[in-house]
Amino acid sequence: MTSLVYKFRCNLLGHSKDVRAVATTQEGLIVTASRDNTAKLWAPVDNGTEYAEKQVYSGHSSYVTSVCIVPGNCDHPEGLVATGSRDTTILIFSLNGGQPLHTLTGHSDTVSCLTWDSGVLVSGSWDNTCRIWTNWECSYELKGHSGPLWSVAFVPSIDQIANQRPTTMLTASADKTIKLWINEKECRTFTGHKDCVRGLTVLNAKHFLSCSNDASVILWAITGEALATYYGHTNFIYSISPISDGGAFVTGGEDRTVRVWDSNGICVQTIHMPAQSVWAVAALPNTDIVCGSSDGMCRVFTNVKERQADTEGQKEFEECVAKSTMAVGDLGGIKKTELPGREILLAPGKRNGHTVMVREGEKVNCYSWSTSDQQWTAVGEVVGGAGGSQSTSGKVLFEGKEYDYVFDVELDEGSRLKLPYNICEDPYFAAQRFIHSHELPQEFLDQVATFIINNTKGMTLGVEGGSQYADPFTGGSRYQPSASLASASLDTDPFTGSGRYIPSSSGGSTQTGLSLQGAVGILPSSHFFPQLIPLKFESCNSAGMLSKLLESNSLLSPEKHLSKEMLEQVVETVSNAKDSDPKLLAPLETALQWPVESVWPALDVLRLALQSEHMQKEWLVKERGIALINHLISLVRPPSSANAQLLSLRCFTNMAAHEPGRCVLTMAWEQVVSATVEISPYPNKNMEIAAATVLLNYSVMLGTAANIEKQCKVLSGAAAVAMCSKDPEAQFRALVAIGTLLYQSAECRSFAVSLDLKSVVQTLSGVTSPSKVGECAGHVLRLL
Repeated sequence: MTSLVYKFRCNLLGHSKDVRAVATTQEGLIVTASRDNTAKLWAPVDNGTEYAEKQVYSGHSSYVTSVCIVPGNCDHPEGLVATGSRDTTILIFSLNGGQPLHTLTGHSDTVSCLTWDSGVLVSGSWDNTCRIWTNWECSYELKGHSGPLWSVAFVPSIDQIANQRPTTMLTASADKTIKLWINEKECRTFTGHKDCVRGLTVLNAKHFLSCSNDASVILWAITGEALATYYGHTNFIYSISPISDGGAFVTGGEDRTVRVWDSNGICVQTIHMPAQSVWAVAALPNTDIVCGSSDGMCRVFTNVKERQADTEGQKEFEECVAKSTMAVGDLGGIKKTELPGREILLAPGKRNGHTVMVREGEKVNCYSWSTSDQQWTAVGEVVGGAGGSQSTSGKVLFEGKEYDYVFDVELDEGSRLKLPYNICEDPYFAAQRFIHSHELPQEFLDQVATFIINNTKGMTLGVEGGSQYADPFTGGSRYQPSASLASASLDTDPFTGSGRYIPSSSGGSTQTGLSLQGAVGILPSSHFFPQLIPLKFESCNSAGMLSKLLESNSLLSPEKHLSKEMLEQVVETVSNAKDSDPKLLAPLETALQWPVESVWPALDVLRLALQSEHMQKEWLVKERGIALINHLISLVRPPSSANAQLLSLRCFTNMAAHEPGRCVLTMAWEQVVSATVEISPYPNKNMEIAAATVLLNYSVMLGTAANIEKQCKVLSGAAAVAMCSKDPEAQFRALVAIGTLLYQSAECRSFAVSLDLKSVVQTLSGVTSPSKVGECAGHVLRLL
């Protein structure tokens, strides 16, 4: 690889949906696979810069998820192309022919990865198996992973006699492991990633690389040792590929970037992309980089000046990146007036990929530092929000007013009307207002009112079989805050008891729209979701709380002590929060600043106080609310103690109980969701449940009209909690969050497909104890 940095070469325009996989040939050809159910062949044109579409491969009935090149032989000197699909089949095409020559069947789920070597085709699938194909017939099947496969790779043999070489390969899975196989035998399991392993790249017979949803790349010895871990991406890494024989490699992921790494694992260049997801990367023999992304585009980058796009082409790509909007919510609680101006760009960045937000007039733009270019590059406008709007308050704006719901109503003649409703209203009053304003027949009153009632009922989550959860506090008589994990009675399961959420009594589904000639827009019914009321951690053990506050207080230096009377006053105030003056909690502000190892009893007091609306109005207004939530975010993240992390998460949960807390949570949604997910794997089941409940409450707050990016971020977080949690209650709450989001948004359902959420939910659908986990997972699957 030369010392020149990579620059934009060209776009490959032709696919209508995400480009999920790419492969390259020794002759410099490119094959792309897409969610538009096709694969395409691209060849360079005479000018040496551009590529042109040469062939379309069609035949799959669902989106194409994997592709590999089969070198030419006497029967097909031009070579072959193999494609794997969500339709569970593998199709084999002539390189220059658009119709399949062979169809390989046997997998029972998406064929997610393919590779070829020495006459053998290997496929990996979401059915947790790997298949080895010889002469287009399955020779044998490898079973051993407990999760879907994401990548397969051959390991070159030191033995150079081809006919005596064993089939040695690696498989990577969503179960967070990599396995080494020799022929049909599982020989070794590599563990070290904390999340789904998405990609593999073999460097030589002794070393290989893997990338993961945990945002890391690991260098492994084939003997089993993790030799090094490389960090650079800030989100899932979906794909990894070698660039040259020298050990350099390239990665792409969910953080909108392609990153180039040298042979020492140092990220030497970050290429920002005008698309959310970079699904696949590959290198051409000339070291050019090819990447497929979620905007349906495939792009080629080169470090050879002669192949780079002209000045106009470079400028067009850079403007496209600069105009791309960064994640809504990136501003969080930061005031625009407090951000630096362009003067900050006069100083160099701290590292390659270092980003800063810069105030430029009324806009806030994000810039990234390039070490190789020694300059800042605009990578997009940051769009933040403050409360009181559709995207930030969790409400829907209709005709200048905010509502909790705005339903679609379809009339016989095909026209659509909007039915606004606030949960504080009488459903019959809202129905009558709607009928009167649109001059509809009075006979529709009961139908409209019943529709409102059935689609705005809430449910309360409880714990099956009573509370058996113990906080990780020491001692046999340990203080156990929030032993009751919800406000519901532990003697009643809200999904089978009298207080459960019940869809339409007519036997129809819960509806997102109403037709006055019958229901429309019907989704599969479920008594598990959508969840409509945020959950809380409510229990109060006043004596234990006071005891722990006094104990923590005694460990402080004398000048920082609070008096016993002050602490007694605080506990009494939160124990009677509905009738107490919030100003009596003033000493709690001091206690919340105690050292991180001692602060958790104060956090539990705060958790209890946040259940009260008039307490929230005092504590969560303006800058005070932002300061508090930022403090809690810092306590969620390491190196905080597990106790502080747990109780900070429970504070986030109880904030959602009332409007002041929901407003603050909405403003800081991205930081809270990120902090909640980043601390996995969770050290105990209490923290798993707390994290799942935070995400569940966000699914409730976001509602049907939320910004799709917010919904998808929470959906991704809930999926991660569902996948990594071992506690069934945490799994269940994560599933309810997922179901609520999917039910509310068609865009969210589309994103769930691209996120490959189905495999996570399928795993949980097999849980039978408690039965509600498997049953809820089954209902979620019906939405995917």
